[in-house]
Order: sequence, then C-alpha cells, then structure tokens
Amino acid sequence: MSNYKILFCLRALKSIVDSFVDTFLVLYFLDVSSENIIPLGIYQLILVLTVYLTIYCCRNLAKSKHRIMLLRVGIVLDLVYFLSIILLKDRIVDYAYLVGALRGLEEGFYYSVYNTIESDGVSNKERTRYIGNYSLVKSTLSVIFPIVFGGMIYATGFVESTTVVLVVVALRMVLSFVFKDKNIPRVKKSNMGKVRQITRGDKRFMYLCISRFFDGLTSSASMFPNIVTIYFITVFSNSISLGIFTAAASVVNGAMGVLFAKFLKKKHYNGMMGISSALTVVALVMMVLDCNVVTIIAFRFLRAISKNAVHLVNEANVCNLCNDPKIKREHKMEYWILVERSLVYGRIASCILFIMMAFMDSWIPIMMLFAVCLGLFASSAIQFNNAMDRHSRRRQVSRELAPAYETVTKK
Repeated sequence: MSNYKILFCLRALKSIVDSFVDTFLVLYFLDVSSENIIPLGIYQLILVLTVYLTIYCCRNLAKSKHRIMLLRVGIVLDLVYFLSIILLKDRIVDYAYLVGALRGLEEGFYYSVYNTIESDGVSNKERTRYIGNYSLVKSTLSVIFPIVFGGMIYATGFVESTTVVLVVVALRMVLSFVFKDKNIPRVKKSNMGKVRQITRGDKRFMYLCISRFFDGLTSSASMFPNIVTIYFITVFSNSISLGIFTAAASVVNGAMGVLFAKFLKKKHYNGMMGISSALTVVALVMMVLDCNVVTIIAFRFLRAISKNAVHLVNEANVCNLCNDPKIKREHKMEYWILVERSLVYGRIASCILFIMMAFMDSWIPIMMLFAVCLGLFASSAIQFNNAMDRHSRRRQVSRELAPAYETVTKK
C-alpha cells in the first residue's frame, strides 16, 4: 500500500472521529450539564491551548527520524480520550478540563507531524485531486456515520456509541505501522527566527496568517459550529434529526469536492468563495433574527457550500505554500507551527466569545460579530489565493525568460 493511499485513509478515518466529537459530543455536553455552555467553553479553550503547546514542544522531535512515533502517540491518546468519556459518563462536565487536555494532547501529538508528512507524500500537482477526492470520501462517510451514530445514541446512549469510534482508532493505528516515513529533514533543530526572516515581506505569508486566524475563529476547531449545533437542537431536539441533517449537508460537501477536483477552473475560485460566503452571511443573519426550521436548513446548506468552497481552495494554497523552495526541505515544521499559531489565536478568540454568551441575555451581538468574521475569512482567503496566483505567474515568466537571458549572457 503506497504512502499516498495510507495518508488518504488516515485522513478519512480521522474525519469520522472528528465528526463524532464536533457534533454529538456537543449535544452530550449540553444534556449532562443542563444546557450550561460554560463547561463546553472551558473544555474547548483548554483543548486549543494544549494543541498548540504540544506542537510547539514537539517541534525538534518532529524533525527527527523517530517523528512517526508522535503520530502513533496521538492515535493512542485518541483511544485514551474515548475511554475516559466511557468511564466518566455524565461526570464528564466535572472533568471538562481533563477531557479537554486529553483531546488537546491527542491533536497536538498527531498534527505535530501529520501535516509535514502529508505535504511530503502529496505533490503540488496532485493536491487539487487529493483534496477534492478526500472531500468526496469524507462526505460519503459523513452521510453514513452521523445517521449510524445518531441512531445508536438514540437507541443505546452516547457512551455506548463510542465503541464504533474505538474500532476506527484501531484501524488508524494499524495504518501508521504500514506507513514508510521518508524525507526526514537534515537539520534536527527548529529555527523559528529563520522562518520569520524568510517570510517577512512576502504577502503570501501575510494573507496566510490572516486567513488562518479567521479560519480558527469561524471554522477549524472553532466554537462557532458548536453554537450552530445549539441553534439546531433548539428546533430539532434529538440525535436522529441531528444525524440526518448532518448527513444531508455532507451530500453537499461531496458535490463540492467533485466540483473542485474535476470541473472547477482556477479563475472561478474567487467568485465561488465570494458569492457562497455572502449568501451564507445573509442566511446566518436571518437565522439569528428568526430561528425556525426554514432559516436553520437554509443556513446549514449554504454554510456547507461556502465552507467547502473556502476550505478547498484555502487548504490547497496552504499545503502548496509549504512546498515553496524556501520552506520545502528544512523548514516545514516551523511553517506548520506558524500556521497553527494563527489558528490558535482565532480559536482562543472564539472560545472567549462563546463563554461570554453564557452571561448575555441576547446572543444576537455575538452572532452578528461571527457573521462579520465569516465574511472576513472569505475575503482573506480570496486575497491569499490572489497572492499565490501572482507569485506563480511571476515564477512562470522567470522560467520562460531564463533561456533567453542565458543566451544573451553567453554572447
């Protein structure tokens, strides 16, 4: 089995675990805490801080020949995390800080090396196809598993349903031992100062950091999806409904993956991100002002379209930039720490906003702020995409002029 396929499978299986945690764990937290959102906010805040601190502390080990062990430690901690949920049951609220730290350690160890390994295993030419096909597979899995999880939770309870996740974790561990690690960096110590020097004045890196901040604030491990889940369960009050509508949104995600990988041209990326995000912001405002079945469904489906549009383009650019000649061989680890730092700033901001909501009579001001941030995320992603395109065109022109320059020099 090639490394390309192993990386693809690892990512797909991880998405099953993440969808379970991001969707159904929120419902469980609210249920056992009598709808008090503060424990959930504390859990998420500790999680995001632990992720970044773990990645930063592992930065040198992540450049060694033993770096694959960090990936395996993360998978083992995933197992420990779900076992702790099974053992704690409804006491999970009392130990929110412990469970958040466990999840943060798992994510931190795992992603301290996964992004670097994946960027080594997938070339820039293969990136669009890889991300598009992954999005399709992830969406297919997301159609099946939310319904499975929702039905199991409804029939047997949340804790019992985690046994399915344990099987997924075991499969990931097996794949990690099949994987053959390559492209070990020659330099064994990280050098954040060097990366700051390399990236200073380069607009690609500036827009990268801005877009990742708003990504962390509104999307990736943000509290915003959890807030939307809370709105959702005020209208659809059980896990089966949540599973069905999560699965339905995943069909849209799959269609977006196919569109991105097979049909959409680069010149249409900005329009796709801008239009879909603008419609999503309008739908969010409508949902906040009048939360009902129609506005919830409209927002959920428009959000599925815009989120995938922005993430598919943005993620491809983030990974392609990692393979820039200035970064490619020796500074990938530092690059991903830079990316994670921008994400964690946004995630901390989202956690603070979420906890503030527990002390407010109305959530409307915070939700309007999230609406603005969704628009800023799309705008910064478009600017990042433009910066990447401009740099690519300049390099192409340089390559075309190089032979002529060499001829003139020889004469």
